[in-house]
Amino acid sequence: MSNYIEENLNRNEKIVEKAKLNALALVPIWICGMLFFWLLLIPTIKAIAATVRFKSTELAVTDKRVFGKVGVFNTKSLDAPLNKIQNASVTRTFWGRVFNYSTIKISTASESDGFYFPYIKSADSFKGMIMNQIEIYEEDRVKEQAKQMANAMMGGMNSVAQNLNK
Repeated sequence: MSNYIEENLNRNEKIVEKAKLNALALVPIWICGMLFFWLLLIPTIKAIAATVRFKSTELAVTDKRVFGKVGVFNTKSLDAPLNKIQNASVTRTFWGRVFNYSTIKISTASESDGFYFPYIKSADSFKGMIMNQIEIYEEDRVKEQAKQMANAMMGGMNSVAQNLNK
């Protein structure tokens, strides 16, 4: 599998954190697949599909955006600037509590249904990282706007001073 995250970094963009996937999430699915293999082939097919989905899930937060993808044949990808992220929520099942994995849902301004990233290890801390990075991004943006405003005001004041001196 190619590394979607590294291949899609923009120039001067740094990865703050990559979501770690928990392979233990596949244990209950495979146990079900093995136990009921002789009754029905469906649980085994579901286990194989879950493994493929696990292998193709990537999620990362950089200093400018959140992006990732899920799926091989039917892929869904997220590439959203930090200021367009509206919400990040964590859903944990019984097996997720046992094996420490969750599904993260990220809602953006353009996608009301949200993007779901399953099998995320320590999802609450990753969600916290996203929210912290959004705050840092907004603070940096405000500082840059203030700097540009100050430079514009200084330029205006210098031109007024030059006109007065003439």
